[in-house]
Amino acid sequence: CNDHIKFDTLNIIPYISIMEPEDFKKELEKEDNFDYGLCPPPVKADKGLSILIEHFLGKDWYLFMPVNQEQAYTEAIYQILEKNQKPKTLLGRLFRR
Repeated sequence: CNDHIKFDTLNIIPYISIMEPEDFKKELEKEDNFDYGLCPPPVKADKGLSILIEHFLGKDWYLFMPVNQEQAYTEAIYQILEKNQKPKTLLGRLFRR
């Protein structure tokens, strides 16, 4: 296990500060020259999660806990969901829904 996992060291795609959808698509097309027609090119799950982690949590996000990659992804997904919750209505906050 690592003492910490830092996602910007995975060196998956040369990032800009916030990746736009078209930039993401262009980077994938550079890696794979096959013509998929109307469908987008495939992306590996690890690469996709790393892109989302950098986009939503920042390039410098990392963990100090000695966990494996899958556990780090679980923590990242939890933090992304927590930071991007829909605002609760007053009624929902009163009744904790």
